[in-house]
Amino acid sequence: MENFKHLKKENEGYCVKQYISFPQILILLWVFISIIVILYTGYLKTGIVILIFSLILTVISFIPPKIYFDPISRQLIIKNSGLNSRKGIYNLTEFEGFELQTFRYGIIPLGCNLYANFKNVSRFKRPVVSQSFRKKTMQEVVNELEDLNKMYI
Repeated sequence: MENFKHLKKENEGYCVKQYISFPQILILLWVFISIIVILYTGYLKTGIVILIFSLILTVISFIPPKIYFDPISRQLIIKNSGLNSRKGIYNLTEFEGFELQTFRYGIIPLGCNLYANFKNVSRFKRPVVSQSFRKKTMQEVVNELEDLNKMYI
């Protein structure tokens, strides 16, 4: 078997590594802004409220979903944890391909999302396999998943 850089072997399948993305950085920025408001301004109550909400959002956003790719049973399993805990099981026989989407503000790239497209899943409900700041990292994840899929066909 190959050693993959972005996939971790678990039991019969592989778990896709998750990376820090732009929304998580924004939430951490709000934590720092609220600390600055508390320490350097006279708006103590406002700073405390912003700090509490941003800490709650930080805890929620840093619980990434577990993306489990099982090539033997031909399934992609996405297990969300936290407030919206649910498990999505997608059959790889209906798999159409991966789509890499880059978000930009002008010419500044803000992040990349890697989506898995399936025949029976609408475009709005397709699963996010991974996300990162770098397009190259997401392309490496796509290449490893496609190599793994080809090995078990």
